[in-house]
Amino acid sequence: MPERHHLRQFLILVFVLLLPCFALWQVFAGLLAAPAIGFVNSLLGHWLPGVVDTLYVDGKGALLMTNYGEQGGRPIALAQAEYQLGFSIETRIVSYCLPFYTALHFATPRTDYFNSWVLGLLLLYPLIAFGLLAICLKELMVGLGSAFLHQPDVWVPDANLIALIYQINVLIVPVVAPAAIWLWQSRRTPLMHGLMTRLEARGDTG
Repeated sequence: MPERHHLRQFLILVFVLLLPCFALWQVFAGLLAAPAIGFVNSLLGHWLPGVVDTLYVDGKGALLMTNYGEQGGRPIALAQAEYQLGFSIETRIVSYCLPFYTALHFATPRTDYFNSWVLGLLLLYPLIAFGLLAICLKELMVGLGSAFLHQPDVWVPDANLIALIYQINVLIVPVVAPAAIWLWQSRRTPLMHGLMTRLEARGDTG
């Protein structure tokens, strides 16, 4: 049946496209995350100027430099320290949604590939940025402790809220968001029409 053909073709293409998409993402991970890194750097610089110095691309990830040093395992004022305290940020935790979405998108037969793909990326990047922000907040909370959580005249989320935001944006959003965008963009494709027809037929026979 036609719908079975579309589904089989889609599954084969997804499997074929996942390998090169993730390979390219692995090579260019830092560059792909750069827009989100730049946005979060600006946001943290305005929100927490007393804590965050800068966030910048570092190889395939990012490096979050603070305005603190360290002595005896405790954060101290940078002026009293011998070196600046920084945290390595693994951006690939949230940016893997890009190759995942790309493989789903181009494996689905459609009339418009490029424009809808760009639209999907534009929808994903704010989520990547928010996920990156959650990772940075978690690293600051763990690495600086009360020095970060109790900033004078600056609102800082509660530790439990930071943990919740981190878990949602690391464990759920990178998988659910690209799948949801793909489903929305594919709702009028032959593949989705065939799947809906099969589901309706099963519902009628059940």
